[in-house]
Amino acid sequence: MDKLAIVLAGGKGTRLRPLTYVKPKPLIPIAGKPIIDYIIEWLRFNGFKKFKVLAKYLGEQIKEHFTNVDDVEVEILDSKDTADAVRLISDQIKTENFLVSMGDVLCNARFDLFYEEHVRMGGIATIALKEVDNPLHYGLVFIDSKRRIRLFVEKPLSIEIYALSMAHAHVFGESVYSNYVNTGFYMIRYEVLNILRENPALMDWGKHVFPYLLENGYDVYSWIMPHNTYWEDIGRIENYKKATWDMLKGAVKGFKPRGKHIEPGVYVEENTDIRGNIIPPVSIGSDTIIEEGATIGPYVSIGEGVHIGRDTKVSYSIVWESTYISSNTDIHDSIIMDHVLIGDNTKIFSSIIGSYNNVGLNEVVERKIIPPKIR
Repeated sequence: MDKLAIVLAGGKGTRLRPLTYVKPKPLIPIAGKPIIDYIIEWLRFNGFKKFKVLAKYLGEQIKEHFTNVDDVEVEILDSKDTADAVRLISDQIKTENFLVSMGDVLCNARFDLFYEEHVRMGGIATIALKEVDNPLHYGLVFIDSKRRIRLFVEKPLSIEIYALSMAHAHVFGESVYSNYVNTGFYMIRYEVLNILRENPALMDWGKHVFPYLLENGYDVYSWIMPHNTYWEDIGRIENYKKATWDMLKGAVKGFKPRGKHIEPGVYVEENTDIRGNIIPPVSIGSDTIIEEGATIGPYVSIGEGVHIGRDTKVSYSIVWESTYISSNTDIHDSIIMDHVLIGDNTKIFSSIIGSYNNVGLNEVVERKIIPPKIR
């Protein structure tokens, strides 16, 4: 039977606002391509054949995005949380084992090996973990020497990590390893669906389902991603920028920006008119015009249908689609969303300009967030 991946895409993405006022988080573009496209393309490469995308917030956009994509089915659900979404479509799942993936995490792990390890270990669930230097900002997972998971802790204090490690050693007679964080990728056996149906209070995988399984004696195992695996949770603006810069400079092995790789660090889509200067790494969307004297880069991602005027400079910035940037303008360390009009002789530094805004002539915008004008 074909391998199934369930991609959770229902969250509001509140920490990514104002970007997520107009786009659901899985459709936020990284170097010209939505996050969820990278996820599904990589899972296809790893042998997964069927995809169920579970959406809620701005779900119609996600459904439209996957129109005519044969192996992807989008369900718009009135779910209360991540596990509840899977519960609502549980009668549609027929495979013995399936993958649950977050729809906002950029990762190049070998999910084919993850699947094989889950089947070999025989647990009711296996969670992909990553070792980090500072686990305090993540959901922390304690594992034993057999890679069985013993405990989940949500964003613990350092003293809590020490105390819990000592307590486990006292009770079980062995140490636990506690620098591993939950990456948001789970291999699940079919029996978990019955548990979800029988326990409607289990809403979230990390907060409810996995603690319940551990408390009731089920074997939940871990699969440790290799150290060189790329993993970035696109949960905040700084993560979004980092993932974009990493994609542009080729730091995500196996992934690349949309467009033709015309020279090192430069990706360009079709029907572009580039008369200005390009400083890699840069990605440029289709139907974009860059006039004479303009300088684009380094670390710039430009979407489709953008016009950049004469003698304008754009660096360390992300520009979404259908935006017009006039002449002699300087944009640095900023995000310009879609359908924005920026006048001549304007300076925009360390700011976010929301969709459908107009920035007038000779303006200076510094360290500001201008929300989208919702249409």
